[in-house]
Amino acid sequence: MELKLTSKEKLVLYGLTRYPGLSDIDLASSIDVDRSTIFKSKRKFRDWQLIKLLNVPSGGAIGAEILSAIFMRFPPGIDGRESLSEWTMSPSCVYCVATATDAFSLVYSRNLTEFKKRSESILSRYRQSGMLEDFRCVHLCVELSSYQYNVPAAVSEIFRLDRKDVSSGHVSLMPADASRMSDKDRLTLYAFVRYPSLSDLELSKRTGISRPTISGKRSRFFDANILLREAHVEWQRICCELMCFYHLRIRQDVSTHDAGSLLSMMGSQLFYYMQPGDVCGAMLSSSFSDLKEGVDAFVNSAFERDLIDKRPYMVVMPLRAMRVMKLDYAPAVAEMLRIEKEI
Repeated sequence: MELKLTSKEKLVLYGLTRYPGLSDIDLASSIDVDRSTIFKSKRKFRDWQLIKLLNVPSGGAIGAEILSAIFMRFPPGIDGRESLSEWTMSPSCVYCVATATDAFSLVYSRNLTEFKKRSESILSRYRQSGMLEDFRCVHLCVELSSYQYNVPAAVSEIFRLDRKDVSSGHVSLMPADASRMSDKDRLTLYAFVRYPSLSDLELSKRTGISRPTISGKRSRFFDANILLREAHVEWQRICCELMCFYHLRIRQDVSTHDAGSLLSMMGSQLFYYMQPGDVCGAMLSSSFSDLKEGVDAFVNSAFERDLIDKRPYMVVMPLRAMRVMKLDYAPAVAEMLRIEKEI
């Protein structure tokens, strides 16, 4: 059943996605809503399990060379959501959503060889056993790729909030500071990812690292975009009908700004990863007719400007049938940074 939000609750939802790291006092000032409303809304959102707050690491910080976007299609008669346990148990798979017929995943790997040995071998076994009809892998080079998290803009657009502070900008998957990681850096990075809601004092007790050091590394990691604070929303509880995952081949000289302005024509963008020549992302749409209208407008405009030579590859998932199979970066961080200490 769809949950109804009041106008102020919609503002609080926007504030939590746009400023997920702020205290209630600072958030109240940023969105012009009183603290009591924020407190009540956050409690209601927790009861509804509407938002999941994460600390998301950059690929470069954990030693990954490639980020792979995987599109899967399951044969008739097989519910893909029941067939992905081996896939989602792999530490390198950080994100996976699926319906009975399709799935989309994000996988971090140290290199292409590791991807082929682990992830592609699982996919090949799935296909050989008849559990998978087809799959498509798009490999993004971490060193060359950027990322944009657009959930605040989507909330503002869907609820017609007309916010002017939605921009979060593009960030590199290879931050300049990521190559200088000490043992304490690696352990605290893992702690931040595994326990995104714990205080510095609680993390100090778990890691054995002093509270001032934890606090300093937290500031450094977020300032350097080694970590990003994100809010993931259970969209099917509040709005929209469809989520669409896509891969788009574009001209290599297209700027991130031009690509972003074009992509917004297709629908409410949630996120996208971009490297020269490729964009992979996800967007929301209120209906199939709205989705088709937006994609057609995008394709016509992009063709007229000679930015693409074919339509995007797309997988459309009804939100009521979609299940989040995995949304967890901690196992990948632990494995890739060789974290052996249990915290």
